[in-house]
Amino acid sequence: MRGNVLNKSRCGRPHKLSDRDARAIVRKVKKNPKISAPKLADQIATASGKKVHPETVRRILRSGGYNGRVSRKKPFISHL
Repeated sequence: MRGNVLNKSRCGRPHKLSDRDARAIVRKVKKNPKISAPKLADQIATASGKKVHPETVRRILRSGGYNGRVSRKKPFISHL
């Protein structure tokens, strides 16, 4: 059938968070890199009312270029 511009139904569950929500999560981590995924999930729940699992937050952060590594402690170059 040609000429149909309507969205057809798709299989699978739709995303809980929109692209805008995902960008907001990445922005929050960019502003505060030490924040944890459970704390971010709680902030999302209070701000937008969407209850998400911390693993969902981690998945979004991984797709945004972040990973769950602890930063290396480097010694100071000179004494304070």
